[in-house]
Amino acid sequence: MTERIEKMHGPTRASACDNAFTSSEVPRVLHVIGAMDRGGAETFIMNLYRTIDRKVIQFDFLVNEQRECDYDKEIRSLGGNIYSIPRFTGSNIFSFYSACKSFFLLHHEYIAVHIHIGSSAALVIKAAKLFNLYTIAHSHACHFPLSPSELAFRAASYPTRFLADYYFACSQQAGIDRFGASVASGNRFRVISNGIPTESFKYNKDARNRIRTSLGINADAPVLIHVGRLSPEKNHRFLLDIFRCIKQINTEATLLIVGRGPLESDLKQYAKLLEVDESTLFLGIRNDVQDLLCASDIFVFPSTSEGLAIAVIESQAAGLSCVVSSELPEESSVTNLVSRLSLNISPEKWAEHIIEILSENQTRERARYANLVAEAGFDIQRTAEFLSQFYLSHSLGSRLSQN
Repeated sequence: MTERIEKMHGPTRASACDNAFTSSEVPRVLHVIGAMDRGGAETFIMNLYRTIDRKVIQFDFLVNEQRECDYDKEIRSLGGNIYSIPRFTGSNIFSFYSACKSFFLLHHEYIAVHIHIGSSAALVIKAAKLFNLYTIAHSHACHFPLSPSELAFRAASYPTRFLADYYFACSQQAGIDRFGASVASGNRFRVISNGIPTESFKYNKDARNRIRTSLGINADAPVLIHVGRLSPEKNHRFLLDIFRCIKQINTEATLLIVGRGPLESDLKQYAKLLEVDESTLFLGIRNDVQDLLCASDIFVFPSTSEGLAIAVIESQAAGLSCVVSSELPEESSVTNLVSRLSLNISPEKWAEHIIEILSENQTRERARYANLVAEAGFDIQRTAEFLSQFYLSHSLGSRLSQN
């Protein structure tokens, strides 16, 4: 097991030999996740960490990466510690479990262990429970198509539904798919909305003009945008097929693809093959996603599987029309801006629908949608307040029952 303590600049840690906390110490929650790179679950966790009262609750992270990840620097600046254990591969069950036990032997001061991973969650929970730690399993995805790797994942993650103290999911379907209908309908389960800082995503015309100028996009050109990891489940090839159809109708159209991932090189080649590479901008990781959404006219998201895409929530807060696949759960449609289309229909049909929406967008008041998203329960402040109380009350109750 490797601890990345040498990289930490956070506050002094509680003694690893003390499983309780005193009134002078800030209680800490451990988040367990593969890596703190930019992704839907990771963005949600960081939104939560930035918003939660860090004088009341602090976060640490247990990851499976030795490298510096996208959010690591910010985590340290907020007072968090980052630890690393080897990645679970399926064939290293015993060594992975041993690493988990070794970690919790040194670090069993947490009031809760919040687990965002799937296949190895059961092993982490079992190790944490050796030290009477309160455990939460959190599902962030659903509707993954069956494949050998998915079947292996389901087999490995199946015991989780019997082991955790509590269960969260980004949608009801994500809870059912991961933990089963019995857990998802029980009294130890709750849907946690993927909250965002809604006011930060409020439509801003100045940001729209500034971004378009910086990217060399005409003020009146239709701009499509997609935000997400460049990985198979996001279905970017289908997105590019749709865009080619749109370009055949409107040559001024531009597509912004925000994110990075293993398919980036392949997708750039595919865009070139379709002859849309000059009007498809691969922007990589950006810190100004809210401004890019303001600069755009429609968000397109033909994903094959999602829990509750945080980018769709952000787009609605920016007053942006969204055309998404019907694979997304209904909970992602928190305003009247979302259209859901089947992936079984052709890219041409998607393109026709998008062009129709673009023609109707001229008179809509975009700025009001940030408040509508907040009122629908997706403001991160509300989520942070709930989870702060949850961590404190449930973990305290668990400790008292064990004493």
